[in-house]
Amino acid sequence: MADKNTNRKKLKKWIIIAVILGLIAAAVILIPRMLLKKVSDAMTDIYEYDAATKRDITETLTGSGTLKPANSYTVISLVSGEILKADFVTGDTVSKDDILYEVDSSDTANGIERAELALSQTRRNYDKKIGSQSDLTVKAPISGYVSGISAVSGSKVSMSMAAASISDTDTLILTEYYSDEYSGLIQVGQKAEISVADQMLTAEGKVREVSGFKKVSDTGLSCFAVTIEVANPGALRAGEEASAVIIAGGNEIYPAISSVKGLEPVAQTTVYYEISGTVASVYVREGEYVQKGQTIMVLSSDTLSDEIKAAADSLRDAELSVEKQYDILDNYSIKAPIDGTIVDKYYKEGENAESGKVLCTIFDLSYLNIVLNIDELDITKVEVGQQAIVTADAVPGREFEAEITEMSINGTSTNGVTTYPVTVKIASPEGLLPGMNVDVEIVISENKSVLSVPADAVNDGDLVMVKTGDGHTGEGAPEGYDFVKVTTGACSEDYVQILSGLSEGDSIAYIPSSASGTGLLWTIQKNMGPGMGSGMGGF
Repeated sequence: MADKNTNRKKLKKWIIIAVILGLIAAAVILIPRMLLKKVSDAMTDIYEYDAATKRDITETLTGSGTLKPANSYTVISLVSGEILKADFVTGDTVSKDDILYEVDSSDTANGIERAELALSQTRRNYDKKIGSQSDLTVKAPISGYVSGISAVSGSKVSMSMAAASISDTDTLILTEYYSDEYSGLIQVGQKAEISVADQMLTAEGKVREVSGFKKVSDTGLSCFAVTIEVANPGALRAGEEASAVIIAGGNEIYPAISSVKGLEPVAQTTVYYEISGTVASVYVREGEYVQKGQTIMVLSSDTLSDEIKAAADSLRDAELSVEKQYDILDNYSIKAPIDGTIVDKYYKEGENAESGKVLCTIFDLSYLNIVLNIDELDITKVEVGQQAIVTADAVPGREFEAEITEMSINGTSTNGVTTYPVTVKIASPEGLLPGMNVDVEIVISENKSVLSVPADAVNDGDLVMVKTGDGHTGEGAPEGYDFVKVTTGACSEDYVQILSGLSEGDSIAYIPSSASGTGLLWTIQKNMGPGMGSGMGGF
């Protein structure tokens, strides 16, 4: 009996264990299915439904920055001195080259006077050296026959040495003295007859000059000088003794005192070197006839060339000195470098300006700029000329049109990310001021009437839940929907362009981003797709 009772107790124990194990197995199977059913029902409630539709999509990039003026300039004094005039205040608008400051320039004016005196002296010296250059060419001062040339090419000559003599013997003159009793009877132009005893030759001449120069004859007569000229027929020579008879009023008048010099050239001169040098070329021969101004010889002078170059350098140096003084004088009238508005004034009339100190600051407010740092992934979408919209919290309710005017390829890398500066210009910034913080929206592209879906409808991996034509349900999709792979294009904040994978009118389902507050449900949805579970939408 005892053994039977023991066996019954053991059997009862195993039956209880089996029942417990069965209940546990049922719980493992049924509870998750019930939980998933509840999750599926909850997710069905938060789905939104739409259709693939053609829309206008404007693709944009956004950024923010601080406004800067079109141009800014700090006016720095280049001179020191008392400020005599500064007739402007902060906020005034000025034009380029308007005089802002007048600084006392009396010291510089004295410097200009000294520089101009030095320039005048160096210019005279230079002109003198240039004039000396013409002295290298020896020319005939009169027409006549050349004699006394002693130099040849290569000869060294010195200033004031005789270079040659020139005598004009085509016309000869004879000076004789006539008694004062003929004063008034002998006149210029009257005929005369000249006799040359050695050649038994007579030639017709005329009175060239009646002079007041006096001499006394051996017999005590007071006489005056008369010069007679005669054309040389070719046989007459200078120095030959000759006498003359003047024909006046049909009478022959003889001299009381005959010439002691005989026949003389009508003109004669000795040519002297005006400069020292070396004879480079001789252009005439002894006894050759030359015309007035004809070159007799040419000299060279290395010394003169060096002196001219030195004088030219000194002249240029003096000119630059004067120019520098005037440039310095200009610095005492300090002008506005740009059109703009005075934003800071640091010195006023009566104060002393110091060289290198900032006197005032000018902003060009004709337009404003913002510099944005665009990510390397987006920079290829940006180009000069693209339009942008600027908004500012300081000017609520207004949008300002802007344009990209400059892009730099000098990027900056921070924590492995490179950005590039892009300049955006606001051409009409009325109401905005430099220093304001603004938001910028750059229009990347404008796509008219393109097939699109809400941005929330495109899951990770470019999947969209689309209503199936035969009613089947895809794995991980709500009932009657399946995941479709799409190719996307332009996107805005709200919509994404669909290039392939959908047709216009296709019904789609998605959970909006506003559902992120549902916690677990949102996490499930974000990771939901083919291969996740056994078809949650079928519960």
